[in-house]
Amino acid sequence: MPQEDDPLISIIAVNWNGKKYLPDLFNSLKDLNYPQEMLQIIMVDNASTDGSGAYVKRRFPYVEVVQLQENLGYAGGNNEGFKRARGKYIALINNDCIADPDWLCEMLSIFRKSSDDAKIGAVGPKVVFFWPYISVQLLSGSINSRAGIRGRSGARRLGVRILEARAKSSSSGSKWQSAEIKYIDGFHAPEADEKRRVSRWTTGNAAMAVPVYDMEKPTFVELKISSELSPNDLKIVIGEELIEDIRLGKRVRKIKFKIQPELYVHKKDVINSCGVKINRSLYSRDRGFMNFDEGQYSRVEEIFALSGSSFIIDRQMLEDTGYFDGNFFTYYEDVDLFWRARLMGWKHFFTPNALIRHHHCGSGQEWSYDFTYYVLRNRLLMIFKCGWPGLVLRSLAAFAAAKAIHTAFYLAQLIRGRKINRIDIGIRFRIFFRLFYLLPAFLPRRAAIRSSRKIRDRKIKKWFRDFK
Repeated sequence: MPQEDDPLISIIAVNWNGKKYLPDLFNSLKDLNYPQEMLQIIMVDNASTDGSGAYVKRRFPYVEVVQLQENLGYAGGNNEGFKRARGKYIALINNDCIADPDWLCEMLSIFRKSSDDAKIGAVGPKVVFFWPYISVQLLSGSINSRAGIRGRSGARRLGVRILEARAKSSSSGSKWQSAEIKYIDGFHAPEADEKRRVSRWTTGNAAMAVPVYDMEKPTFVELKISSELSPNDLKIVIGEELIEDIRLGKRVRKIKFKIQPELYVHKKDVINSCGVKINRSLYSRDRGFMNFDEGQYSRVEEIFALSGSSFIIDRQMLEDTGYFDGNFFTYYEDVDLFWRARLMGWKHFFTPNALIRHHHCGSGQEWSYDFTYYVLRNRLLMIFKCGWPGLVLRSLAAFAAAKAIHTAFYLAQLIRGRKINRIDIGIRFRIFFRLFYLLPAFLPRRAAIRSSRKIRDRKIKKWFRDFK
């Protein structure tokens, strides 16, 4: 709840062609349980071409719009916002999010409850995907009859193959959507054919999360589905209710079913992020990602880093560690910042009491060319800047070895007449040769970070654990 000593807080939202998301975002910020006169709301527009800047100036005049002439990415855009922020604390939020009314107060309360020497640098909320979801269980008969047939990725247990899944909120008027459907449990990694059509095999029994767009209307679902095993019985179940009982074969079938509003009692949120963890190979992952929210992250706790989709940061930490690395453009710039801050003695916390709803990749496409390039490259640059010598050498050697192995596999498949969609092969070569320029250019930054650190590496290492 608001208090008499509420500090000025600056809220920064970086936008790139996200005009359709901005009304929900800024209306949610206007409804925060925090004195509006103690908020400075800044939108940094990364040279959008959809009229976002002019729209916000007209529709939300209390928002300070910083109009950039070029796209500086998440890192550079937020850095421009930092330069203009006047608050004691600075909150970041993605343009495709909406904030719960207590989002800001709950994060601020962690700073207020801490002692002066706690050195809390940042606090992050629970981030869930935008819509509430219904769990749709796919119960395949193949798991009971045969286990282990040979698919594209070798011998493995297979259930059914989902070639397309989409949903909409009414029989007419609304559009079919596919991106919001989540593949929660019991699926192999997605596969792409020669035409880049993505499909997913179940391991037998599986669970999909279908978004509920309108609580007053039924949700319509359409699946394009087949089975390598023929015949194969498939049951579609929601809660305890059997929705469909279908016999499948190798021929692709289109299945449609309706989820009635009375079944929405089973709805749950799907977690996007409850903070960021990092493994021994220095890959990061959002805690709880793509799991139903069952209350498994219900306590305030210290974590290694926070998701860039939303957090609040103490200005003193920024003054101590510097801004995001603008060369990262997007991806891993958040983990890089929090690693640098930890080396300076700052701590970061997650609170489940602050909530954000996130469309996820609203301004970008997961595993697109740019996504893959920045994820692979920036991870290596982060390690080079922040890591100890043995870690740097091991990581660079592992990247070179992985490049050779992936390339050899790709060529072997071509020789066998099977062309597979692997955009990462060319990207790995591009990064490999770019490193000959980038690593020397980043040497001064590495020297500055490593020489000024106040925390020993052994305290950092304890955060690196293998993912379960």
